[in-house]
Amino acid sequence: MVAKNKIIFLICSGYLIIVFLVPSLSWAKMEYYIEDLVFHNSFFMPVEGVNLHYRIWQPTDNSFRGSVLLIHGLGGSTFSWRHVAPELAENGYLVLAVDLPGFGLSQRKLSVSQSYKERANLFWKLLENLKITTGPWNLVGHSMGGGVAMAMALQKPGDTLTLILVDSALGPGIRGISAILFQSSIVRGFIAKIIGEFFFTKRRIKSFLNSAYGRKPTPEEVEGYYQPLQLKNTHLTIASLLKRYRSDLDLKGQISEINIPTLFIWGKEDKWISVKEAEDLVQRMPQTRLNIIEEAAHCPMETHPKLFGQCLLEFLKEFNISY
Repeated sequence: MVAKNKIIFLICSGYLIIVFLVPSLSWAKMEYYIEDLVFHNSFFMPVEGVNLHYRIWQPTDNSFRGSVLLIHGLGGSTFSWRHVAPELAENGYLVLAVDLPGFGLSQRKLSVSQSYKERANLFWKLLENLKITTGPWNLVGHSMGGGVAMAMALQKPGDTLTLILVDSALGPGIRGISAILFQSSIVRGFIAKIIGEFFFTKRRIKSFLNSAYGRKPTPEEVEGYYQPLQLKNTHLTIASLLKRYRSDLDLKGQISEINIPTLFIWGKEDKWISVKEAEDLVQRMPQTRLNIIEEAAHCPMETHPKLFGQCLLEFLKEFNISY
């Protein structure tokens, strides 16, 4: 206990030094408000005490094929699906993209659990409240959102038609000494504040996207990620994520229980989650296939939208009957 307190003291002291003795590291940030960032198809709904932001694309094709839920990854939002959603709608699908609690335009709330189980439960309740009676859902999750999509499929396999995991993170949360430290609300608060002040900058986000995309991001792409992260209290989301120091669901351990048609779409050049991870998972799951997009990195739906859309649509058309 004494050692733990010393570590907490050192972290907090380091934070104070950064904030008060290194003012040159600080810079002015433009403040954004939710009403400034809404889209023409933005909607909000309170679910379990948190106001969720979602967007809907109605099918523009004469025939209706099915319903698709899109779930973004860490630091992302519905913006991450800007290429995919319209293409799906053009091919007869009703598309719903939702912001995870604390990201995009969804409410920032420290009390909201960021566990896979609770996020999945939250999204199923959103779908129930929307009363969209179009049959089972095609669940698509990217990176961290892939874990949420898989948790949803485990919770309600009867309401899940297909599962599509894109460069998905299915492993456990933080462990070891970090897991012990992040149990402290003081440590979580300080680290979240540091991240909010010094990492949610355009320069840092540009670097983040450069790695995730495997190429330089455009100014529009940087803005698409930067602006929602500047909303007030975004650092509370980080604190909530740190609190989830260990996943409440062993997704990899339960992967063999998924008996739903599943597609993995992976960027061959993904440096964040290796394609070898997908190859291993495919061997452990029934009814599964893997599509690898050459030259793509961690975000193939953004950097290679045509190839991504082709892979996704070909898979969906096998299991969604047009009517």
